[in-house]
Amino acid sequence: MRLNKLTLALAIASGSFVPAVYAEDATTLKNITISASPIHEHEAFVVPSQIDSLNGDEKAELESGSLGEMLANTPGVNNLSAGAQSGKPVIRGMTGERVKVLSNGASTDYQAYGTRHLPNVDPYLAERIEVVRGPQSVLYGSEALGGVVNVLAPEMPFGQEARGSATIEYNSNNSEIHQGVKMGAGSDKFAITVGASIRKGDNYQVPNADTANNPVPGAPADSRPLFVGEVPYTNFQNRAANIGLGYQEDWGQVTLRHSVWHAKQNYLGIHYEGGDSFEAVAAGQMLENQETQLAAEVFQGDWVIKPSWSFTKNTREASHDLPYENMEEDKGTEHYLDLQVERHDWKLAAEHPKIGDFEGEIGIEVSQKEQRLLSGHLTPSADVDKKAVYLFEEADYDRWLVQFGARYDWHDVYAPANDSNEHFIDEGIFDESNNERDFAVWSGSLGATYRLNDDWSLAGNIARGFRAPSIFELYAGGEHGGVQAYQIGNPDLEAETALNTDLSLRWDNGQTQMVATVYQNMVDNYIYLENEVNPDGSYVTTTSEESGATLQVMKAQQTDAVIRGFEFNIDHRWNQQFATGMAMEIIQGRDQNQSRDLPLIPANNLLLKNSYFAPDWQALRKQKLALETKLVAGKDAAGQYEPFSQFDSMPIGTASTKGYALWNLRYSAQIATQGREKVYLNFAVENLFDRAYVDFLDTYKGYILAQGRNIKLNMRVDF
Repeated sequence: MRLNKLTLALAIASGSFVPAVYAEDATTLKNITISASPIHEHEAFVVPSQIDSLNGDEKAELESGSLGEMLANTPGVNNLSAGAQSGKPVIRGMTGERVKVLSNGASTDYQAYGTRHLPNVDPYLAERIEVVRGPQSVLYGSEALGGVVNVLAPEMPFGQEARGSATIEYNSNNSEIHQGVKMGAGSDKFAITVGASIRKGDNYQVPNADTANNPVPGAPADSRPLFVGEVPYTNFQNRAANIGLGYQEDWGQVTLRHSVWHAKQNYLGIHYEGGDSFEAVAAGQMLENQETQLAAEVFQGDWVIKPSWSFTKNTREASHDLPYENMEEDKGTEHYLDLQVERHDWKLAAEHPKIGDFEGEIGIEVSQKEQRLLSGHLTPSADVDKKAVYLFEEADYDRWLVQFGARYDWHDVYAPANDSNEHFIDEGIFDESNNERDFAVWSGSLGATYRLNDDWSLAGNIARGFRAPSIFELYAGGEHGGVQAYQIGNPDLEAETALNTDLSLRWDNGQTQMVATVYQNMVDNYIYLENEVNPDGSYVTTTSEESGATLQVMKAQQTDAVIRGFEFNIDHRWNQQFATGMAMEIIQGRDQNQSRDLPLIPANNLLLKNSYFAPDWQALRKQKLALETKLVAGKDAAGQYEPFSQFDSMPIGTASTKGYALWNLRYSAQIATQGREKVYLNFAVENLFDRAYVDFLDTYKGYILAQGRNIKLNMRVDF
């Protein structure tokens, strides 16, 4: 990256452009209340865990159909992306089945084994999104090894008159249009909320940079892309809706929620046979998720009994070489992937009053998951049964907040050796000797915050987390069209266990909020997919039975790993006109057994933000103008077990990436009206200078650049 851009960005972030005349006219930053504790709400600066919340105006500014993109400005969080439509959060170097995405505190199931599998939630319909960094296995079990993203629906509006909001948004880069509405009303005893969202985007655009010089198989390595300009097969359309019903009495409250989410998406792949040139090929998919949640809180003296049940039905239909518009042509054939997952989760928790200095929650959980392979050969039909007991306790002293917990999980995976799984048995993936695995693991955590004085505090955590291998990691055996690879499971995998420690120093004096955190996460039996290699060092490949495309062969393996990092973020409100923010992440992941880097570890990065709050002008109120700069370091691929590592030696694309600087400009305002409705305007220019770059966690980096300039216009009416 150029030194002049870095110097300018640092000068802006340091506040050197802020006139001294405003120094005495200071205002304060607001504190964020979060719900990470099962028994109390706390301010984020108070709890031992590292927690961030995205809601209100900030959420509206960053609104996107991609959950990963929305959270990418959060300290310690990055986006594993595939264009504008798909992105999932990476928390401290972990993603997929190591980061648990929750819907109102309940487990979701989006078949997260693929690098391009996006969470099946619509962020627009959420009231706020909370991110917890670090293992949370004590409260949430397996898949919470790296952290938790809790997507929270609006609270039930008991005793409130009918209110709502309607939103329309346009993105210039891919002609994306989003329309959404949310409403709610309630009496003293009854309440209802509803919401709907429609999002549709065409192919997106990348900058018109130089392309590879000789893009044919076997040519010398070239890191330049295959495609520039409009990127084919990156269009999508998503629809979502939800409804919530609530009833309360003096004895407690009952809530019933139901949501539906549909997505049709195309992904771009490449195809070549023999010495022919590379060609674009579509991998279409159609996803559907239905979720029902029933939860209650019942007061029994000083106790609160909290039973809940959730049901999830998730379907995934995918084609290897057809866009979703034409997928029906292959339906019912062996080349058409049709997976259906049904999952029930029951939980019975009891919040107890103080016993000595501690109050807390005890609970039991039971989960049953049925995965059925209706057609295709990627991952088999299988069942997963889970049971767990847990305890969480909290004590608040004069200067100390102490939290600790313990949990024991039983986790069973069973893939029947019958006709429905004939392909996997014939391929030698599993048989009756290894088609059932049982895991029993304990986890625990201890965290404390010590208030040094009114402004400073010190927080520390030590936690043991775990993750059982998934159906896919144990028993996969087929062509994965979304990433153009042939992937193989390993029935001998053991459960991952992690020991995480972190320590943070925090400062909050009203005008300035600062957090500096160091952490280490040591993971035994870390599971990863590795490219198979021939004795001569070349990659093992196979040929797609349907398209004839050459595919990398990857198999699940294990090692011992350690991830270490440093996070620093600071927000300062200079006065009523100016505010500055900075977030920095330095991270390293190492394979300890083989002395090499871990795959999919984000590049070191620095985010700078300077905001100007303009005075009211004409009908414009609460005006805010923000300039963001994100500086990202270059990063080398970890080697043969880095996804897409083959592109470092191919005549197109890259697996290793160079450093870059991105600039975003954002403006927001409230427009004064005569009635009670409020009108809000959000305008942004993302990738302001149309920078040609490749992000290390962009799954398209093998043949295209990251998205070019995008002008976003969002208008919301609260009524």
